[in-house]
Amino acid sequence: MDGASGDGAPAEAAPTDVEPEPAPQAPLRQDWPWPAAVPWLVVGFALVAWLGRVDLLTPDEARHAEIAREMLLDGNWLTPRIYGEPYYDKPALFYWLIGGSLALFGHHAWAARLPSVLATAFTIAMGSWWIGRCWGRAAANYAAIMMATTLFFVAVGRYVVVDMLLTAALTGALSWLGVWMQCRDARRMAVWPLYVCTGVGLLAKGPVAAVVVAAVALVMAIFERRPRVLLELRPFTGALLVLAVAAPWYVAAYILDPRYIETFLWHHNLARFAVPGALEHQEPWYFYLVAVPICLLPWSMLLPSSLATAWRDPHGGVRHALAWATVVITFFSFSHTKLPTYVLAAFPPLIALMAAYVDDAVTGRVEMPRAIEAAAVGWTILAATIAIAGAAWIFIDAPSAWARAVLALPSLLVAAWAYKNAHTAPSIFGATAAGSLLLIAMVYGGAADALNARESQRGAADIVRAELPDYAALTSYRVAPHALAFYTRRPVRRADDPDTAVAELIAGAEGALLSKEKFLPELGLDPMPAWLRIVWSSGDGQVLVVGGSLAKRERRGDSDRWRRREGVEPSADR
Repeated sequence: MDGASGDGAPAEAAPTDVEPEPAPQAPLRQDWPWPAAVPWLVVGFALVAWLGRVDLLTPDEARHAEIAREMLLDGNWLTPRIYGEPYYDKPALFYWLIGGSLALFGHHAWAARLPSVLATAFTIAMGSWWIGRCWGRAAANYAAIMMATTLFFVAVGRYVVVDMLLTAALTGALSWLGVWMQCRDARRMAVWPLYVCTGVGLLAKGPVAAVVVAAVALVMAIFERRPRVLLELRPFTGALLVLAVAAPWYVAAYILDPRYIETFLWHHNLARFAVPGALEHQEPWYFYLVAVPICLLPWSMLLPSSLATAWRDPHGGVRHALAWATVVITFFSFSHTKLPTYVLAAFPPLIALMAAYVDDAVTGRVEMPRAIEAAAVGWTILAATIAIAGAAWIFIDAPSAWARAVLALPSLLVAAWAYKNAHTAPSIFGATAAGSLLLIAMVYGGAADALNARESQRGAADIVRAELPDYAALTSYRVAPHALAFYTRRPVRRADDPDTAVAELIAGAEGALLSKEKFLPELGLDPMPAWLRIVWSSGDGQVLVVGGSLAKRERRGDSDRWRRREGVEPSADR
């Protein structure tokens, strides 16, 4: 009998303090038109192929690698230093990882880049796990491929900078939060991984990690109308866990060098965020509205349609993605100092929405507009054009690498195929991803030698290690010498004025000076004195000037092998 108990008494009213059920989720989708291994083969190729062919680039890559090398050399693992001077910009975790990699695998460019690569792989894996739990395995596979073919994301992931480590920590924490809050079995999940990842973020770049994670949790509680969820996340226990991960280093570093923590927290966190003009890279408030679509290429062509589709069906996964991306972009938009790498943590949720949209299009739930088809064809044509330009650069700057210029040909074939056949969602997706992968192959495989000929200091380091004694003085003037120091494994003195820079060479001491050709007149080295010689130069104008016995051997012609190796023309007085 409806509405009554067995003895005719009215039924008791349902209790009113029961927490509402979680919002319904999007139906999980399992359709995937390609072999299951394809996404991870793409990820592996994008992140690992030719990882060490391009030498460490100055200033950023070589600076971080040199800091880690010196940390490994002197055994001071608490406070990073470079050339013996404190480096207050970042916490120590990133340098621990690079130093460990160098200790295990040797002083190679790929070993220095390995921590960033592993952080990128972790970001893709955690983001895909969250997407798979909320949208299904097919969407997760699309997302993995899209992250591995987003050129800016891959470039940072293969670069020795700390930003991808912070992105990995935030992605780990926020992916775990998304699954915990939205999936049916969330209440049986532990919450401690959320706080461990947040603690790692504090060790990677500072308090910004805790601010972002807390803000996303608060916004999600508001979106879900479940304020009690903030208590269910056990924030007080979680705060203790975050401190257990991060506080030991902060306390120990403060005891050893109080100025390190004070400078790092004030100048490189609070002042960078809140003080106008405190540091470089001052940008207007709308900077990320322009930068994010550019940095999401080629997949930003899907962003408007993806956001419109998500807005029409705001289930739990969509709300979490929107909260995550919005908090990251909004928070850093208030910062006076802005760089595209600051908002890398917004890429996984935005790509999640685009991957779900691709999955809908492939399975016929939505129809891609013709504008996306045209954009995909345009992207493959642009990729082919860039590849051809790269091939021309290879011929000009590194003729010996001409065979790798043929990597431009597949880009032409992909563009021609896309122009004729990219009329369905799978073909649009495949052509776009293929164009990006071929660009990655061209940059890191085909153009590596040409890039090294223009930018790398390794050729100068080879000469120093082979020809100059260990006691020879190395000096740089108005050129960052980090790669020279890393590859020679010797300290380099940075001189700020011309007289100091050339004093030892003028005195006839064994040594070398790294500078640029355009600075030779102000150094008093144009014309070059008879007892000094230029033994190396790069495509961007860097030169290595030597004195002492090496300059004398150079005058007699004993160093021709270095000139042939580096492509340096014989000097006019020879």
